[in-house]
Amino acid sequence: MEASRSGGTAEGTALMRAVHLAIDGDPKIFADPLAASFLGPELATALKTTPQMFQTPALRSLRAVFVVRHRYAEDELAKALARGVSQYVILGAGLDSFAYRRPDLRQTLHVYEVDHPATQQWKRQRLTDLGIAIPDNLTFIPIDFEVQTLAEGLAASTFRHDEPAFFSWLGVTQYLTANAVFSTLQDVASSTAPGSAIVFQIILPLSTLSAEDQAVVAVASQHAAQQGEPWRSFFEPQALETQLRVMGFTEVCHFESAEASTRYFQGRTDGLQLPHYFELITARVGS
Repeated sequence: MEASRSGGTAEGTALMRAVHLAIDGDPKIFADPLAASFLGPELATALKTTPQMFQTPALRSLRAVFVVRHRYAEDELAKALARGVSQYVILGAGLDSFAYRRPDLRQTLHVYEVDHPATQQWKRQRLTDLGIAIPDNLTFIPIDFEVQTLAEGLAASTFRHDEPAFFSWLGVTQYLTANAVFSTLQDVASSTAPGSAIVFQIILPLSTLSAEDQAVVAVASQHAAQQGEPWRSFFEPQALETQLRVMGFTEVCHFESAEASTRYFQGRTDGLQLPHYFELITARVGS
């Protein structure tokens, strides 16, 4: 979400989704048939010719995080749709493929992809190159969260503030300052209708992690820094929950590695395992 951000980490997360579909065991935790199409020639070749390079413990751990966060977010979205929600806002959309692989929802759900202008422009060019049409129910909203607010971006779009919406914010908060994160969450709490909800990922403070998990975080953060996208924010879950409730969220649920492992990883034999630093939070506005 920096001014310099292009497609570095966005392509990396698409790669992990593609690797999961290509080489991990069944059942797939999250199946994204478009992920491989988004890859550039170098990564696409690596996936086809040397898939074993993605089977290191660190990459299996990261891959588990990437696929579970998307699976959980879309599971929660399905619950929101059942409640009658008709707006889905993907914050920091990157190379998210939801709008392009769910034609069944095009008459009932409007999707908003919110991202840094540079990342969004890069993605739109990639879609054009691939011949993937932009569906009628998709709206792009360019925002640099460090200098603009979510409320400003939504106000300039067709977003309906009088109707509930579901937000996902995956793999983004660590790139932002704490002030930018809190500002965005406050906008969701105060600028959306009752019944709206957000699922977002946080990275736990290093001091709370085991040496093994600290090493995994170090690999991910170093790679991001090399891409010009350093990690800036880490959050302690209970302290964050307190702030969320002050903002106006009435329900806050923590989805941690233990629960995620029970729900999605039981009986797997492919070596996928979530690190303990994994945490998603679902916060809901009103009743």
